[in-house]
Amino acid sequence: MTQATVFTLFSDRKQLKTEHHTLKIITALPSRVNTFFLWCGTHEIPVLSRLIDYRNLMFFYPILMKVLSKKIKKYKPDHIMISSFAIAKNITPVSGVPMTLYLHSPMQYIRTHYNEYKEKLTGIKGKIFNRIVPKLRIRDLKYTKFDKVYANSKYTAQEAKKLYDMQHITIKYPRIPNKFFIPAVQETPQEYYLYVGRLVNFVRETDKIIRLCNEMKIPLIVMGSGPDEAYLKSIAGPSIIFIGWINDSDEKIKIISQAK
Repeated sequence: MTQATVFTLFSDRKQLKTEHHTLKIITALPSRVNTFFLWCGTHEIPVLSRLIDYRNLMFFYPILMKVLSKKIKKYKPDHIMISSFAIAKNITPVSGVPMTLYLHSPMQYIRTHYNEYKEKLTGIKGKIFNRIVPKLRIRDLKYTKFDKVYANSKYTAQEAKKLYDMQHITIKYPRIPNKFFIPAVQETPQEYYLYVGRLVNFVRETDKIIRLCNEMKIPLIVMGSGPDEAYLKSIAGPSIIFIGWINDSDEKIKIISQAK
């Protein structure tokens, strides 16, 4: 059986470990550039950290997708399986190679959440964003033909039909391990609330949760990591604890089950 390889624009790791395999990761960004972006993301350096931020790669998506498409073609794949919540669906097809798309969402920042991004991107970023969005929309509509299409929800399927005229879509809900459905019952919950997810202010507006808990002096445990982690820690009061991302399922279930 041929070993799968993961292709992505940017990655914080060189390998992806699954239950049975360790998969190689290939990025569109050259290795040293990818490492530099990672370093800037973990070191709060004024100006530089804001400039060298992986989220700014959005302005170079068309170029990076061409680079990634060439790397995939050079690899001579037997099958291309795409997991996309943004730009990943816009891979250039390889002649004779079947393509399967698992769509989590159309590109939110040029579709459903366009106005939110437009309001938050000011100055030069806002000007570039306004110029590039029409081009991204045109490019996005060019990549709509796949051998099989799966959507992670009925809503996503409806959006795909409306935007891309994709008619034959199978709903495939994301898999959740059974152990998460049968957590231990806690007769007396602990005195804390819990936030689980990416630490990013765009769309999720995690900073509002932090500020509310500060104001109400609500004990909050924050489970997760993300590009805005350092900033969120800087505005958090004494009632808020950051524990990072928990990989161990049993520990994660314990923390969730004991929360209010």
